[in-house]
Amino acid sequence: MNKQQLTDTVIAFWERATGEEGLTPEDNFFDLGGESLVAAKILALVEREYGLEAELHLIFDNPTIEEFVDAVDEELSAKAQQGTNA
Repeated sequence: MNKQQLTDTVIAFWERATGEEGLTPEDNFFDLGGESLVAAKILALVEREYGLEAELHLIFDNPTIEEFVDAVDEELSAKAQQGTNA
């Protein structure tokens, strides 16, 4: 999957979970009124779409969409690498 597709999908997840529209990679989870329930919704959408079980700290430690996409991309790459080494 390319990074732009991942970014577009994650933006859609954030918009759905926050109720905001027109988000960009620079938008910050905390500036959007982010709370643990919204983070859990975003992470559940990521898990459903990509099979990635991420913990809340992933979004809290990477609060912009761009940072979160990078972190998810790293996690997915690590997961894929583990799969090839199994």
